Amino acid sequence: MKRAQILAGFSIAAIALAFPAMSDAPKAPPLEPVHVPYEKTCQDTRITVYFSKQESVLSSYAVRSLNTAGDQLAGCAVSDIEASVVSADANDDMAATSLSEARAAVVLEALNARGIRARDIRTAFVSAAEANPSDALTFPMARRVDLTVTAATGYGL
Repeated sequence: MKRAQILAGFSIAAIALAFPAMSDAPKAPPLEPVHVPYEKTCQDTRITVYFSKQESVLSSYAVRSLNTAGDQLAGCAVSDIEASVVSADANDDMAATSLSEARAAVVLEALNARGIRARDIRTAFVSAAEANPSDALTFPMARRVDLTVTAATGYGL
């Protein structure tokens, strides 16, 4: 009888020790840092920066996207920047022109601060008449700056 109780106790202990091995808990992370190699490629990049209604101030999301673009283009030779500005949230063409110019200036200034400078910068403004007026009131897609940055491998990359 005692032998049966001892065997039952060992069986229960063995089953209890096997449970952690069968659990769905994730394994502990490795103690040594993992090195992920970063390959630098200088490719043409498209960046879109959205704005709040009637504003020409960069949001935190816009700053993050410009920081990411700056990191990707660091060390690259940027030859051209094409900026297309849509400011359909303005009341008339005069307000759209000044708002578009302010938005383009703040985005190009931010790129310049991140070391992205081009020999040739072209800016195109989409007038309020060409944009869909119903979209201008509700959608941020009608309040944006679309950038196309032409880049090539720079010196030392």
